[in-house]
Amino acid sequence: MTRGKKRSGGMTAAELMAELSQDEDYLRMKAAQEKELQARAEVLRRAEQPIVDDLARAGVEVSSVWDLVNTSEPYPDALPILLDHLQRGGYPDRVMESLASALAVRPAAFAWDVFRDLYLRAEGRGEEEGLAVALAASATEEHFDALVDLLGVESKGDTRIHLLRAIKRVGGKRGREILESLTSHPVFGEQARIHLKSRR
Repeated sequence: MTRGKKRSGGMTAAELMAELSQDEDYLRMKAAQEKELQARAEVLRRAEQPIVDDLARAGVEVSSVWDLVNTSEPYPDALPILLDHLQRGGYPDRVMESLASALAVRPAAFAWDVFRDLYLRAEGRGEEEGLAVALAASATEEHFDALVDLLGVESKGDTRIHLLRAIKRVGGKRGREILESLTSHPVFGEQARIHLKSRR
């Protein structure tokens, strides 16, 4: 079918958008949604401002903690500050996720046991996800057995999938054996198979 042509009895996407742009109810709904998104973003910006301020005092200039997650530049001076705020907690789930995700770097291995304890206590989905990523990224060979143990914590659901790559990376032959034993697992199976095929 040629793009832009009508299906029988239908309209093109362009025609639909043109129609909606004249629909007052639709425009009110869109405006309300945009206002709500902006309000949420402002709540998160205010919530993370103390973290951004502490980072600035240490010479780490960012407008959001997510700026660290999205950079390839190392930020060793930020790690203790991020860890302090992560341990303090009390932030919205999205901010907790950003703190943990920003700590998902190899140099944060010194805090691995803290990440594990926080992961086991975490209740927010974003916080759990971020901490699972931090556990995986910062793991070293000495954490192998603890990583495997975490796979058995069923209350953490599919966030545990992030641990599989680390188990392979730090576990060598034993890590591959663990992944091979999980290829039919309902939660881990698909990712275990993918990691076994990957050379990384």
